[in-house]
Amino acid sequence: MKNTLNDVVILIPSYEPDSLFIKTITELHKEGYSILVVNDGSSEEYDKTFSEVKEMVSYIKQEPNKGKGAALKLGFSNILKFYPDAKYVITADGDGQHSLTDINKVYEKLKETDQLVFGVRTFKGVPFRSKFGNDLSKITRSLLTKQYIGDDQCGLRGFPIRYIDELMSIKGNRYEYEMNQIVLFQIKHYEIVPLPIETIYLEENSSSHFSPVRDTIRIQSRILSHSIVALLGNILLILGIYFGIKNNINSVLTVSVSYLITTALYLAVISLVYPSKKPFKRLLKECAYMLMRMLLTWVIIYSFVINLNLPIEVFAPVAVLFSASMNVLISFLVRRK
Repeated sequence: MKNTLNDVVILIPSYEPDSLFIKTITELHKEGYSILVVNDGSSEEYDKTFSEVKEMVSYIKQEPNKGKGAALKLGFSNILKFYPDAKYVITADGDGQHSLTDINKVYEKLKETDQLVFGVRTFKGVPFRSKFGNDLSKITRSLLTKQYIGDDQCGLRGFPIRYIDELMSIKGNRYEYEMNQIVLFQIKHYEIVPLPIETIYLEENSSSHFSPVRDTIRIQSRILSHSIVALLGNILLILGIYFGIKNNINSVLTVSVSYLITTALYLAVISLVYPSKKPFKRLLKECAYMLMRMLLTWVIIYSFVINLNLPIEVFAPVAVLFSASMNVLISFLVRRK
């Protein structure tokens, strides 16, 4: 087995692959990559396809079919068994969506930064079945994590080997697993390096096993389960502002105390669910967001409520939603710089 790039492994989960799978493996093998293929319970008629690449790869088959997430976790659990000297793992799809050029770019960026590297597609000419779920999850995930990344679901990602244990422990056995990766890493404030890559969809992505309805629901339900604390916090915030101003309590004091309580609640729960290696950094970041949102809310109060005499029943939810949206906008602008 040719293997000139000893520090990196390409992990490819595959379910009932077509001819592009053989082409992808052949190109990677010629480039000198070590390749680990996980056959995710494909039927026997695909044994011939896998047999054509077995001389070029390490091969595992899981039965029955359990989903892409389960296949990736099985691969991660065997990386060091097959490749004890590996420093990096790159996950890629075997259906032609990820070019050799882009896989090389991920590898170079891994060596340069030694951080998580996530491929980001441009989405020009992308079929609706693939674009809709990604656009929706970008909005919901950004509201939860207060961080923007332009592509939630690209399968081309690079990981330093130190993340292997965490990658194996992340929940989800199907397409939601990749979303859970990004949510976990963002909440833990791990550095993620977004890397622009080519957008490739052959024949309207007909070879994909992604279900636009079923898998989108599965992905979104997982995000919502993560974001319940943030949602409850915003509801408490609305109630605090409403009752405070309704009862003629100083508006600055009302907003400040409401934000302080909800931020403390959010930090306490998130710290228990997602322990951070840098808790002080997380505290400073959340305090910065809290101050930003308080200032925006005060501006709205004095501009619209006091000067225009808008009813507090209208103002309270609008102010909180607006300030939360500003979090996402600011994180988007910072990420783009």
